[in-house]
Amino acid sequence: MSQQDPMLASVMASAKERDALIASNTKDNTSANIGALIQGGVNLLTQKKRGLKDFNKSVLKEEQKIYDKVGGFSSEYEGFNAKSETFFDGLIGKYNEIKTHLDSGTMKDASLGKKDLANIKNLIDQYGSAIPKVLASADAITDAANIASKDGMGAPGTLSVTGAPPGQLAIIKKISSGGPAGEEIDLRHEGGTIVLYDTVTGAELNIREFNKVVTDKKNPYIKYVPNLTKGMTNAFDSFNKNSEGNMIDTFTQPKGDGPNPIRTMSVGKETELKEALMGSKRFDYTTNKVSNYRDGGGYKEMINQYGESIWEDMMPDGLTNDTAWPEVVPMFGDPKYDTFYTKYYEPMLDYLATTTINNNTQDIQRESQTNPEERKAPKEEKAGIEKYNAKLDEYFSRVGLSDEDQEKMKIAEKGDVVEVILNGKLTKIRKK
Repeated sequence: MSQQDPMLASVMASAKERDALIASNTKDNTSANIGALIQGGVNLLTQKKRGLKDFNKSVLKEEQKIYDKVGGFSSEYEGFNAKSETFFDGLIGKYNEIKTHLDSGTMKDASLGKKDLANIKNLIDQYGSAIPKVLASADAITDAANIASKDGMGAPGTLSVTGAPPGQLAIIKKISSGGPAGEEIDLRHEGGTIVLYDTVTGAELNIREFNKVVTDKKNPYIKYVPNLTKGMTNAFDSFNKNSEGNMIDTFTQPKGDGPNPIRTMSVGKETELKEALMGSKRFDYTTNKVSNYRDGGGYKEMINQYGESIWEDMMPDGLTNDTAWPEVVPMFGDPKYDTFYTKYYEPMLDYLATTTINNNTQDIQRESQTNPEERKAPKEEKAGIEKYNAKLDEYFSRVGLSDEDQEKMKIAEKGDVVEVILNGKLTKIRKK
C-alpha cells in the first residue's frame, strides 16, 4: 500500500497500542454463506443505475473504513505482508460484493448478508487487536531466549514448558521476524476466526483464542520460570538466623576465634536441617497418629503456585524420570495421595531443600562436601566408611549427579577440582 494511502492514522494508532502493550509486558462459515447469497446473472449495469450516487458513497465509505483498519496492521511484517494483504484484499472484496447486493436490493437473504458483513468486520477487528499483542509477545520471547542462552534452560525468566506450545511461539516469531520465515505462515478463516498456520511444522494459532488468553493474568499465555531464590533464602534464614540476621548455633557451629569465625555444618545437622525445611509431619486425624507425610514447610505455598514449573522446568530429568506434573493434585487424605506424595511431592521437597542448602552455605564448611576419610563419621554411621560411602552415593543420586560425574569423582586425584552438574547447576568439588 502506498504512503499516500489514507491509512497512516490507523498505522500510527496500531503502533501506539503495540508500544503500550510492550511497555506493560504484557461456526459461522462466512465463505460458505457468501457463496449462497449472490444471485446469478445479475446485470451490473442495472445495479449502477439504481441509486448509483448513494450506493457509491456508501460503498466507498465502508471500504475506506476497512482499508484503514487493514492498513494499520499489514505493514509490520516483511515476508508475511504479501500473504496478509492478499488475504484481507479477498475479505474486503467479498465485503464489497455483499454490500453491493444489499444496497442494490439484489440479495436473496438480506439478514444473512448483514450477518456476513458483521462476520467480516469481526475477523478484521480480531486480527487488528492481535497485532500489537503478537509484537509484544515476540519481544518477550526474544528476551527470554537471550536469558536461556546465557543462563541455560530452566533459569529464572526463561520460557516455561508449562506455557504456550513452542509451535505457536514459533509462529509469532516467524511473522514478526519477517523475510523467508514469515512466508512460511499462511492465513485462513474458519469458525468465525482467523487461524495462522505454519506450513512447515503444521502448528496453528487461533487468533480469537490468542486474544482471550494473552491478557489472562491468572493463566498467562507466555509463562516464565519463576525466581525462587528469595523464597529459598527466607526458608534457610528462618532456621539459621535470629531476628537481627545473625547466625545461630542450631544447625551450624562457629569454628575458631575472632569476630567472624568460620561456621561448620556436620552431616547429621545437614540432614536435620533438610528435614526441617521439608516441613513437619502431618497429623492424620483418621488414625489419630502422626503420618510420614511432610507438609512442605516454607515450600508449601511455593509448590502450590509453581509446582508444575519446578517439576518440569527446574528439576533434573534424573529426578523426575521425564514425567509431567499431574494435572489434578490429590488432597491429603485422598486414597491417591500416597502415590502422589511418593512420586512427586517428596522428591520435590528434597530437591528444594537440597538446593536451598547448596545456595545458602557458600560461607559454611559442610562435612558432606569433604572427603569422608578426613572427617569423623556421624554417630549413626560408625558401622564403617563403606556405609557412609553408600549414604554419600545415595545423596549424589538424589541431587541428580550423573553416573559420568560420579566416575569423574572416583578417578580424580586428591586435590583435583572436579566440575559436575549438581542440582542442575555446574558445581566445582575438590577431591581431598
